[in-house]
Amino acid sequence: MLLVVGLWLVATAVVAVRAGLDLRAGRRAGHAARHQSLIAVAEGRPLGQLREAQKRFQRAHSWLGSPILAPVRVLPVVGRQVRSARALAGAASHVAAVGADGVRDGRRILALPHKSGAERIAQLRRLAELARRTDDRLSTLRFGPRRGLVWPMARAHRELVGDVVDLRRGLVRGSAAADAVVGLLTGPRTYLVFAANNAEMRAGSGMFLSVGQFITRDGSVRLTGMGTVNDVAIPPGAVPLQGDLAGRWGWLQPQNDWRNLMVSPRFDVSAGLATKMWAAAGRGPVDGVISLDPVALQKILEATGPVTLGARSIGPREILPELLHDQYIRFPREVQLPERREELSAIATAAVAALEGGNWSPAQLADRLAKAARQRHILVWSARPDEERAWEAAGAAGSVGPNSLLVAVVNRGANKLDQYLPVRARLELHPAGDHTDGAVRITLDNTTPPGEPFYIAGALPASRLAAGEYLGILAVTLPEGARGGRFDGVSELAVAGPDGPSRVIGVEVRLTPGSQRTFVARFRLPGRHGAVRVESSARVPVERWDAPGGAWADGSARTVRW
Repeated sequence: MLLVVGLWLVATAVVAVRAGLDLRAGRRAGHAARHQSLIAVAEGRPLGQLREAQKRFQRAHSWLGSPILAPVRVLPVVGRQVRSARALAGAASHVAAVGADGVRDGRRILALPHKSGAERIAQLRRLAELARRTDDRLSTLRFGPRRGLVWPMARAHRELVGDVVDLRRGLVRGSAAADAVVGLLTGPRTYLVFAANNAEMRAGSGMFLSVGQFITRDGSVRLTGMGTVNDVAIPPGAVPLQGDLAGRWGWLQPQNDWRNLMVSPRFDVSAGLATKMWAAAGRGPVDGVISLDPVALQKILEATGPVTLGARSIGPREILPELLHDQYIRFPREVQLPERREELSAIATAAVAALEGGNWSPAQLADRLAKAARQRHILVWSARPDEERAWEAAGAAGSVGPNSLLVAVVNRGANKLDQYLPVRARLELHPAGDHTDGAVRITLDNTTPPGEPFYIAGALPASRLAAGEYLGILAVTLPEGARGGRFDGVSELAVAGPDGPSRVIGVEVRLTPGSQRTFVARFRLPGRHGAVRVESSARVPVERWDAPGGAWADGSARTVRW
């Protein structure tokens, strides 16, 4: 009897070790496949990793279902761990198999012709259907018992469930994005297009300096009439300003000045106001609004290749320095302003024309545009509620939610100095009693070099600013439940109060070249635990964040939990 029990214990240990090794190997292969780009998916690179993950997880599932472990599985505590591990192995194997099928089907779809408008629409519809079909296959997963697990098992259960939730959210965003683009391309649609300048920032967007119309029909696109916003005059009093935008930012009169749109990061509000301003200027109704900045154009050129303007070729490496800085060097005088603005419009028009040409990889273009949308460099709003919901689900709507946190510096100096104003932020969260005390320490550096031309360094006589001196409003968007918002040592705020589903506090900032200043924004959130979503600022260079859970650059939104 002792010999039999001893042999059983040895066999049990061997089975458990083999299952553990397979689980770890499967997890490594699965994580490697999960973090591949869309371009890698189109090339089939994750397939080997997914097959390896499926094989390893399936083998672990078989080991844990072995008759040798039958006596263990019926035990009340240890048995629960084995049953949970087996269920997780089976679920992970299913996820890997579904992923491999998705990669194979996706490759076939991405390889379809896309030169004509009809071909592009058909391809997008197939991608949307694939995303929905894949999500449906994942909806039937069962993860086994989750209560009464020891810490390693509980962590594994939580991580797998979280990975699948994130994967399904990505599939929903992907299908929503494909559906939204199908609606836009099928048309006919006329969208306003704003060219935003990240060297002169607003909240979560560059300043709107040029405007034109993006017209679509049957899969074809064209950009027409790009010109300066100053040429589109709004009759005084023609557009009323209402709601929180009027209450917080009415003193800047965004309804009369295109350049003061996006002082609030709520793109839906500014876009809706812009359509009314456009109509009041006698330009007619439009179906929606798109904002593109130099980073968005850079992402497009990464997919399409360089565009040619006269004798010059402008590619993804040249476009940021060109639009943020170099054009002001080549056209430094005020009389050259029309030439500079004509060039800006010409680059945007050429980039859209390259899209229409179809000489690009669908996977690469989708990958680049998705990154730009996550970073708020592309913002889209539709006047049609169903299409707006699709843009929202796709993550391109530029919306701000009730748990959003965003740090913005709104330029008020009529200069192009934001490219020389790096922003660093540190988020601190301290549970206390029935609430959490929060603070954001924000450090601003004015690194403007000497010798910059007037259009960059400013120094307008009426502004009373020195050349290179930065004047703006540091605005912090806080979650809806935040109370007691204030800045240390500041007795009078430039802006404070509700701003849609969030709250905002702001203070005037004035920095001479070479100077640095740190501001501390404090607030209180209900509850000892929670989550905030740190939104992208769309700044160039990107904001640098430090918070519980790690440090990052705000190239995309990030959720911080405590």
